[in-house]
Amino acid sequence: MYQRISAIEFSILRIGEYPIPSIIDIVNSIRLAKGNVFAEWKQSDTAKLFEDHGYKNKKEASGDVTPKSCIFM
Repeated sequence: MYQRISAIEFSILRIGEYPIPSIIDIVNSIRLAKGNVFAEWKQSDTAKLFEDHGYKNKKEASGDVTPKSCIFM
């Protein structure tokens, strides 16, 4: 874990951007660790930000954004 976090820090310093997928991966590794590993973090206010709050996308949306009344020729 230490090496992964160090690599993220180095990347931020080197290119000046946050590697969001890598950061998400680290947070998920900490959040989903079994047992008492990272117990202090799991009980923190920060951990509460990553809890499932039940928000879901509506999958029945077709994705079609073209009005049905438009005809393109």
